[in-house]
Amino acid sequence: MKKRIMEKIMGLIILLIFIVMWLTGCLTPVSLDAYGYVISIGVDRGTEKKYYITLSLQRELSEQGAESDGGAAILAAEADCLDEALNEIEGNVPYSLSFSRTNYFLFSREVAESGDIEDFLSLSFDSLKIRTSAAMIITEGSVFEFVGGLSANNDANIKKLQEAVMLDMEKNGMIAMMSISRLFEANKDGSFDYCAALGRFDESIITDMEEKKTESEGKNPLGNIKLGDRVGGLKSFMSGAAVFSGYRMTETLTRDETMYLNMACGDYKNGTVSIPFFQNGEELGMVTLILSKQHIGRRVIINEDGSIRAEVDIRLAAGTHAKPDEANQTEMEHWINETAVNCIRQKLNDVFIKCRDAGSDAMRFGTEAIKLFRSDAEWKEFDWKSRYGSVEAVFNVELINTDKGTSGDMQ
Repeated sequence: MKKRIMEKIMGLIILLIFIVMWLTGCLTPVSLDAYGYVISIGVDRGTEKKYYITLSLQRELSEQGAESDGGAAILAAEADCLDEALNEIEGNVPYSLSFSRTNYFLFSREVAESGDIEDFLSLSFDSLKIRTSAAMIITEGSVFEFVGGLSANNDANIKKLQEAVMLDMEKNGMIAMMSISRLFEANKDGSFDYCAALGRFDESIITDMEEKKTESEGKNPLGNIKLGDRVGGLKSFMSGAAVFSGYRMTETLTRDETMYLNMACGDYKNGTVSIPFFQNGEELGMVTLILSKQHIGRRVIINEDGSIRAEVDIRLAAGTHAKPDEANQTEMEHWINETAVNCIRQKLNDVFIKCRDAGSDAMRFGTEAIKLFRSDAEWKEFDWKSRYGSVEAVFNVELINTDKGTSGDMQ
């Protein structure tokens, strides 16, 4: 009896092994080096066709999990859409392209201002396995120059770009970065407008690699550098934000203006501002404050006469990082509560007006207005976009003097 049971068990085990081997054979496994992992998709205006598409691929194709390390290979072709470009590019490379690691879409300012981003992004993210968490960067010049600037140190490293963007967002709030999914969301319910990071390429920047090359030749690595030159890092960098109205880019913000945009949106965490200090009508120098978010409150009020007012309450901790020697503690307290508050309030209003004049609800006040409606039908009938041009904004700013002297200690 026991012998028969054991025979049945062994038979089942053999059957299971056969089934697993049969199923595994059907999976047709491929080696990692059969794929080229696309880390960014760049789009310029083409000469003969609609677009010039640049793909950045990770070089270490065979190393699993290496999507953030090392250099990148560049592939490019002219095409009227991404699928056409892929058909042409894949015919010239010995591997298939995978978009499972794509982190960025890059569009030139020319393409972004034309509104063609909507046309280009009308692709199947699911079939290409592109994550909608991928972010967007708009380049002041051409995308292929910007991508080339990332290669100037011989390591077109997407991780460095990611780290630089995240550092800017965390430490000073001077970068606006949103995922592609937010672009679709903004244009679906019409309650806000999209913002993208703005990138710039500067050929004159002296990179670390250039310094090392000069040094290896036995020369002074700073010998060709003049006072005023930008030295170190990549030739491509983040210069601010691009604001949209729908799918069309309509305005740009400087890094300083982007900080105030993030402040009004509630995305701001930490940063610094420098404001002139006057005494008896004479400017004595600049005061640098280290600001840290304590509270951001936002609301929209729709009055019976149809007028709309947006209100933002901003409370920031302010630590004095640097100040003129002549400014004592009492004067600084008064200056922070009056001059600094008024300056920040004015900057916030200037950025709001700039975005509003560009038809962009970049401060996302529509996300507060939509809360006042009971249904999507009522919201659509209200037509926020058509009314946004007449919205007035009030910024109530409060600075809490942390009185830490010049240490900048916010603890």
